[in-house]
Amino acid sequence: MEYSALIVEDDSTMVRLLQVYLEKKNITVHVARDGKEAMRYLSYEIPDIIISDIMMPRMDGLTLRNKLLQDEKYRMIPFIFVTAKNGLDDRIKGYKLYVDDYIVKPFEPRELIARVDAVLKRHSLYSDLMRFDGLTSALNRKTIEELLEKEFARVSRYGGQLSISMVDIDHFKRCNDTYGHIFGDYVLIKVADAILAEVRNTDAVGRYGGEEFLIVMPETMIDNALTVVERIRSGIAGLRFDPQEFNVRISAGVAQFYPGISSPRDFVHLADQALYRAKENGRNRVECLPQEEHSVLG
Repeated sequence: MEYSALIVEDDSTMVRLLQVYLEKKNITVHVARDGKEAMRYLSYEIPDIIISDIMMPRMDGLTLRNKLLQDEKYRMIPFIFVTAKNGLDDRIKGYKLYVDDYIVKPFEPRELIARVDAVLKRHSLYSDLMRFDGLTSALNRKTIEELLEKEFARVSRYGGQLSISMVDIDHFKRCNDTYGHIFGDYVLIKVADAILAEVRNTDAVGRYGGEEFLIVMPETMIDNALTVVERIRSGIAGLRFDPQEFNVRISAGVAQFYPGISSPRDFVHLADQALYRAKENGRNRVECLPQEEHSVLG
C-alpha cells in the first residue's frame, strides 16, 4: 500500500534525510517549512501521516498540533514529533497532545522507519474499524451516509446519474425468535455477502439498521438499478441455511436522483417509501415509485 507523508520541518538537511528514508519505503513526501505552511497544505490535501518538528518559526509544532486537534477534518491524521527537544517535560507536552509517537533527534534510520510503519498500519486498522459494520463486511451507517452525501453533492452540482436502494430482510424477527440471535447474525452475514457479490466496485453497501442495508449506485439509471437489486433479491431467495433448509426473503425499494430532491435524507426517504410499498404488496419483491408520486410523500 502506498502512503503520503507531510514533513513539517525548517531544517533543509533534516528534510532531505527524512525524504530519503521515507521514499525508500515508497512513501510520497510533501514538505512544509513551518506550521503555517502545513495548514495551507492541509486545506487542499490530506496526507496519511504528519511528521513534524517542534521548534519552527511563525508557528511551532505544538501550536500546529493544537490547531489540528480542534478541527474534525484533521484530528485523526496520524502525527509524529521528530525533534531535538528530549527533556521529560517536553515529551510529556507532546504526549498530552495525543501524538502517535515522539522521536528524538538524532535517530537511528531503521528505528524511525519501523515506528512510522507501525503508526501507519495501526491507523489503517483503526480506520477500517471505524468504517465497517462490526458484524458484516458492509460499511457502517455513518460511513454509508457520508458516502451518499458526497455522491448527492456531486450529481446536484455536476449532473449525472445516481440510484440507491433500501433492502430489508422480511420477517427477520421470526428468525431470531425461532433460532436465536447467533443464527440471526449468521443470516445477516450471508445476506450482506450476497449483496456485495452482485454490486460493482464503484457501488457501496452499508448496514443501515438492524436488518436493513443501503446500496449506493453512482452513474446508474433506475432501470439498471432495478435489475441489480432484483438479481440480489433472487440470489438471496435461493440461499439455504441449516437448520431444516431455512431460507430468507428480502424486500427492496429503489430510487433515482433528480434535481427536485433537496437532500440525501429526502432521497433515502424515497427509497424507504418504495420499500414500504414492496412490503405492502406482499414482500419478497423490489419496487420503485414513479416520479409523479414523489411530491405527495409525507
